[in-house]
Amino acid sequence: MNRRERTLLAQIEQDVLDDTKPLAGTLRKCVILGGHANSAALRDWAQRELRGYNGVDLADVPPYRIVMAPVRIDAMVPGGIITGQQISPGALPEFARDLVTNELPLRMGVGELEAAIRRIVESDTVLKLSLPDAAELVRYMNHDIGNPRQQITELYWAVAAPAVMGVVDQVRTALADLMGELRATMASDDSNLPTPEQFGQALNVAVHGNRSRVTVTSAHASGESNATVAPSADDEPGLFGTTGRRIGAILVGLATVAGTVAALWPLFK
Repeated sequence: MNRRERTLLAQIEQDVLDDTKPLAGTLRKCVILGGHANSAALRDWAQRELRGYNGVDLADVPPYRIVMAPVRIDAMVPGGIITGQQISPGALPEFARDLVTNELPLRMGVGELEAAIRRIVESDTVLKLSLPDAAELVRYMNHDIGNPRQQITELYWAVAAPAVMGVVDQVRTALADLMGELRATMASDDSNLPTPEQFGQALNVAVHGNRSRVTVTSAHASGESNATVAPSADDEPGLFGTTGRRIGAILVGLATVAGTVAALWPLFK
């Protein structure tokens, strides 16, 4: 590889080891490195982490982006307000109970996640993420309560700072794993960038933990080198294969939600 490419690879390694460096810049370097190495897998992963996973099938969201987040409500009651009252998804109207769980994919880009961490740490609060069609769901629930003096004002997932920090840390760890896997596949005197196959295998290990055997053979006389990737029986094709963690269809629309909120009634007494 030329001097610029060697420098780019070294810069990514240095950035990953510096916890004070924002991850967005490091991921942009990965996009450029993926272009030099003709690795669509590296470019795609880095771009998704930068731009977020909105519109991406849930099965293709990396498992480290799934966090536990309680469902909470804010409400007005006679004589005061309720703020951040945790409820079970089972306390939602019947048609919503199978669609909302405490498992939540954080789909925002890394830059937005890092900004959210600063915001919630400074304000000593939580990151509020509205449930799908939350306004419609709140309207149905308030209609069933039938008391204008007892009204839910907001319904949301509450994500604590450590959960968001954990996702960002996992992205940094995935980058470190990626660099380690790439270095392990390269001969010490190798002057070439890793092959697209090596990048793909390294990403499978770093992002999903799908480890398979990689054999690198470097020829001393001809200067040629080759790499053979032998996937294990459990590996699936693609950057985000079916071995990724799956959860139910959390984000299905709730526009037609109806039913009773009897289970919430004790909250307003």
